[in-house]
Amino acid sequence: MITIKDVAKQAGVSIASVSNYINNKKNISAKTARTIQQAIDDLNYVVQNSGRELKMKRNQDIGIVFPTISEPYLERLLSSIKGYLSQYDQTFVLELTDSDPRMETKAILNLIGRNVAGMILYTCQPQNREIFDKLEKSGIPYVLIDRRPENFDCNFVTVDNKELFQRITGELLAKNYTRIALVCGPDSYRENIMARTGYENAFKIAGKETEAENIIFTTAIRECGFRAGIQLLERGERIPQVILTTSYRLAEGLKYALKIYHLDEEEQVQIISTGDSMDDVFHHDNAIVKTSRGAYQIGEEAGKLLLRNIRSPIVFEKQQVVFQDDYNIAQLEPAMEIKTQRPTQAAEEICVLLLDDETSVSGLSRLLIDFYAKENIKVKIKQVLPKDSFEYICNYCESGSSQIDVILFDVPWLAYYADKGYLLCLDELMEAYPLNISNYLPNAAGHYSMYNGRHYALPYMACTQLLFYRKDIFSNEEIADDLERKYMIPLKVPKNWFQFNALAKYFTRKYNPDSPVEFGHSMAISNPDLFLCDLMPRIWDYGGSLFNRQQALQLNTLQNRKAVRSLLESVQYTSGGLLSKKPADAAVDFINGNTAMFYTFYNYATGLVDRLQSKVVDDFGYTRIPGSSVLSGWSLGISKNSQKPEAAFKFIRWASGSDIAIPHTILGGQSPNISVYRNYDMVSLYPWLPRAMTEFENSLERLPQTTAKGNVINEDEFVHIFYEEMMPLIREAMDGHTANLEQLEDVFAVLQGKLRKIL
Repeated sequence: MITIKDVAKQAGVSIASVSNYINNKKNISAKTARTIQQAIDDLNYVVQNSGRELKMKRNQDIGIVFPTISEPYLERLLSSIKGYLSQYDQTFVLELTDSDPRMETKAILNLIGRNVAGMILYTCQPQNREIFDKLEKSGIPYVLIDRRPENFDCNFVTVDNKELFQRITGELLAKNYTRIALVCGPDSYRENIMARTGYENAFKIAGKETEAENIIFTTAIRECGFRAGIQLLERGERIPQVILTTSYRLAEGLKYALKIYHLDEEEQVQIISTGDSMDDVFHHDNAIVKTSRGAYQIGEEAGKLLLRNIRSPIVFEKQQVVFQDDYNIAQLEPAMEIKTQRPTQAAEEICVLLLDDETSVSGLSRLLIDFYAKENIKVKIKQVLPKDSFEYICNYCESGSSQIDVILFDVPWLAYYADKGYLLCLDELMEAYPLNISNYLPNAAGHYSMYNGRHYALPYMACTQLLFYRKDIFSNEEIADDLERKYMIPLKVPKNWFQFNALAKYFTRKYNPDSPVEFGHSMAISNPDLFLCDLMPRIWDYGGSLFNRQQALQLNTLQNRKAVRSLLESVQYTSGGLLSKKPADAAVDFINGNTAMFYTFYNYATGLVDRLQSKVVDDFGYTRIPGSSVLSGWSLGISKNSQKPEAAFKFIRWASGSDIAIPHTILGGQSPNISVYRNYDMVSLYPWLPRAMTEFENSLERLPQTTAKGNVINEDEFVHIFYEEMMPLIREAMDGHTANLEQLEDVFAVLQGKLRKIL
């Protein structure tokens, strides 16, 4: 067995140095620490608590490691294990890892270090054979439940999901159910792969073909179940008759999707989930049929196996115990066509203008069936490209046409549209159809709705910027030492844009071949609005402003020039294509692990937590951006020419209301409702929401609504002129040439003259 003496010899240091490193007793150099850690890794040495070797007396505790207990089956499984161990006066240490492989690895190593008597694990990383090899070498008895490394010999207790799903699917096919969907947790887990195999086998035995679109793997949480449900229900007449799932939490999300679609779960679409109906006497949800796997029986068996192994460690032979699950679907009648309960004919139809942008449209358009069912009003969607939307709306409203009833627009355009008379004042409608504006984020109604003390719109999406960064990189001591040596700055999350650029340069391989990532950050400035949103936080950080306190233009200042130079420098440290990328594209660079930092409006960051796609799901942090964030988002207003103002108002009240706030956010939107930011499930899924709420209150508008003369600013025209003048400088920066402050002074002098002509 590897000892501390072996580690010292391998590292070429004293035993005392290794002991000090393990126990954090004395400061040792970063170089020595890295050498010792490398020796520990090379030798697979298991660090014992307080540096003691395995020859110490065995700890009598049992270690229990679970990813979560939010799944009812896992909660009862854990309860069974604890109950069984308690019968034998056995104490235990519980480690919940939040399905984070790094937390689980740390928990296992900690329990090995404590020299516990045994372990029971429901792992979240069965593919990490290395950690289980270390557990095996430790000599500590252990039992794995449901998940284990491929071809790994160990004590193992599981349920035969392959046989279960083959039987269920076969019986459904025999009842003439043909549209059977399967929604599973991640395909990295054995139980989900076995479920799919059984499902496909049943179709093969029946001589039928499976459809790939009917099989969905996702994260086993309610929100992902809801997304999967919407995906399945969008098929019109081809929606599933039955949805099978490997997780009760996924089943709850699927049920919510059926509610949004106003489908009767029991009579029209049946959900069948793995579960523990034999143990759950309080479960009476007819919408979800649970299978009858005995969580208490399985947990008890795991406890028995472990205690037998502990008592006879030498002669005990590893065992695999496989339970069969059962179910009762006898009450399901032979399949019939699904009959929806939606209105047969809409009383009215309205036309809504939305941006041809996935973030703007996808979430809302996928929820329209809820509005239709509640109000009996049909919605026709008309789309316009974001780059054309301002001019399109102006031309439409000037035409006098009444074809479009509801208009989605960027919040900085509110004052201009209201001043021009394009938008209907909503004050009377808000009295006739009351809504509680206190449900919105603080000050959202003022920013997104009001002009000159009157309401002309309702908030649709409210958002601010956050800085996301790689926690694993920013906590790396070796990188910190190298950065200190090369740049003489500490490895800390940047507080200003000067620090940001210095770090971005260091993490760009063009300037530092040893960088762990290819680029320092990712950005998208493919249109004037994106450019201004990138520039304004820098201007504020440098103490600048485009307008003075009297709201007169003051462009050509040293602070503003420094801010522009800072942005141009940032261009050199970002991934390619920034003049063609959308914010979602820039997010993908970070999600794929190609950049060290990424700042964006946080509605574009949802992919970070997708465990099936994100390579940084356990490795990112978030904080405020340097300077102040730009207040951003979209509002929904009613065209002054609309002939259906009441129906239109019902729509914008629904779209901005609390009823769809959660589902809209799950589908990629960002509701202005404060309930999203205080919802436990939402905060668990998107942990940055509380921080985002704080930053929302501190965010600033890009430009004032009016000039010193009282004229309403046409921000779209202002931003386009600014962007066109900056474009040659941006292209030069992309080629590695950044304009100096003197050059920028000349450019700003010309630009200020052009902008004054339109103010």
